[in-house]
Amino acid sequence: MILVAICSEYPHPTPNLEAVLDALRALGVEADFVPWKSTPISVFAEASAVLPLCCWDYYDDPAAFMDWIDALETRGARLLNEPSLLRWNFRKTYLLELAKAGLPVPKTFHLPYANHVVIVKIMEAQGWQTAVLKPVSSQSGHGVQKLVWAERDRWSIDDRTTDMLLQEFQADIASLGETTMTFIDGVFSHAVRRVLKHGEWRANPQFGITYEPVTATSDMIDAGTSYLAHLPQKPLYARVDGIARDSGFMLTELELIDPYLYCEFAPGSAERLARAILQRLG
Repeated sequence: MILVAICSEYPHPTPNLEAVLDALRALGVEADFVPWKSTPISVFAEASAVLPLCCWDYYDDPAAFMDWIDALETRGARLLNEPSLLRWNFRKTYLLELAKAGLPVPKTFHLPYANHVVIVKIMEAQGWQTAVLKPVSSQSGHGVQKLVWAERDRWSIDDRTTDMLLQEFQADIASLGETTMTFIDGVFSHAVRRVLKHGEWRANPQFGITYEPVTATSDMIDAGTSYLAHLPQKPLYARVDGIARDSGFMLTELELIDPYLYCEFAPGSAERLARAILQRLG
């Protein structure tokens, strides 16, 4: 049995999850989905593999999600992606690591203790008119703020806030959207662009985005591959999100835990993922 861990907020399978489950079952594999928060660890431990593809409700208690991963590993559950990759990707400070390696990411500062004074000093030193403040560990835009320099006296920042990232605002995401490239077992599969609603700057589903399949250029695919090449091991699945500019691709986030893979937009992609899962299991 292969289990996909889902969240309690969305108990019904998405089109992407349905495609993956159908592909696995077509190969003669038992596959199902259960919520990670309420399902006993023993159920996951008895499965042939556990995919945390739909754990979209850990934003309210990230530590509990990490405890869940630890418990699964302790019980010998087969997590795909591997626990070490999940832990690395869980903290968005990986962006600093990628930047140090010379890979294009937005200018980012890690703030162990975020407060108004610290943020003002950084924005002033960088000459930023707009910045984005986000939790180190979060999902789907939860807890993300846009900070405008001219409105600094009206910022709502709790000085007790800990473990945040401050990033240079990428204004052209409003017009260019966010391009997501799905990789299966390290190989590019397909790309989708998330088109932002007029006046919006967040590329998350709850903020009214729409989707369109796009053809990724060889330069975009090479860029996506370069980010994955930095990882200590090849992920079973990965989504490389970023802004596709004429000057090159810039990563916004590298999703290795619970990315929506948009398999319903790309015929054959769910089947490729299903075969890759079975190959991993030997």
